[in-house]
Amino acid sequence: MHRYPTAAFIVRLAVLFAAVAALAPPAVEAQSPADVVPVTDAMLREPAPEDWPMWRRTHDGWGYSPLDQIDRANVGDLRMVWTRALHEGSNQGTPLAYGGVLYMPNPGDVIQALDAATGDLRWEYRRDHPDDLEEHVISVLSQINRNIAIHDRFIIDTSADDFVFALDAATGRLAWETEILDFRTLPAHQSSGPIVGDGRIFSGRGCMPESGPNACVVTAHDAATGEELWRRRLIPAPGEPGDETWGGVPFEERRHVGAWMVPSYDADLDLVYFGTSVTSPAPKFFLGGIENTHLYHNSTLALDADTGEIRWYWVRIENAATKAGILGAS
Repeated sequence: MHRYPTAAFIVRLAVLFAAVAALAPPAVEAQSPADVVPVTDAMLREPAPEDWPMWRRTHDGWGYSPLDQIDRANVGDLRMVWTRALHEGSNQGTPLAYGGVLYMPNPGDVIQALDAATGDLRWEYRRDHPDDLEEHVISVLSQINRNIAIHDRFIIDTSADDFVFALDAATGRLAWETEILDFRTLPAHQSSGPIVGDGRIFSGRGCMPESGPNACVVTAHDAATGEELWRRRLIPAPGEPGDETWGGVPFEERRHVGAWMVPSYDADLDLVYFGTSVTSPAPKFFLGGIENTHLYHNSTLALDADTGEIRWYWVRIENAATKAGILGAS
């Protein structure tokens, strides 16, 4: 069985090149700002071997590359070629690689475009944050920026102040932005960025306990304009399917069921998949009782990518007593 290098290994290759030039093909020359080739939906479904156009490279989130120039026989010959410091702060970023350029998410909503061969800075975007942001969103969470997305000529991200926005991939200039939540009244942390599937931006977020249920949403936006297409709340309201699973807890006291990790997408089924977090408080005997499921916490959700409707869900932990999962449909 052929073993592909992992995502972490590929990221290291962003700054390491083998001292085995005879074994490797010529380096890809970075695109100039004028000739950035637009990224299509078809290119995202089947990326070129040398590209890493989303968080885990492909929609299914496998995180593997088909490149094979570096293997067990020559990996020991890798040498440092260039380094570049990131913006100060806490981060878990993964760069995109496209057309010989690395697009790197930095802490604090800073995004850099770097020449992959030299490390030279092409452009840098620094988002201005409101002065009172950290009064509403925990600072360490507002700094983290795990991933960004690329589609057409846009680099797309979600921000600490709860916007989704797009930059011109050639220049780094802001092309459009759309507010998702008012962080002062419905604070949420967008520590993971979006993915793009068939022209739609899919994103989730972690909701602060004090924001109540209406900040606990996943959303879809038009990748060309930023227009919101749908939003799906992850906590059911009275009268909605799943309301009965909260054991009579008042709607405004249902909190913290967010989707703060990067989603995945199945283009054939046109489904987008999100994982959800725990409630707050997490022990269910503080809420509706351990006999209740408290949908949709600790779940995997499959949503219709066109409408946001829940096609099915899997509750990974029903309650502390049974550790059982529940599969359901909405």
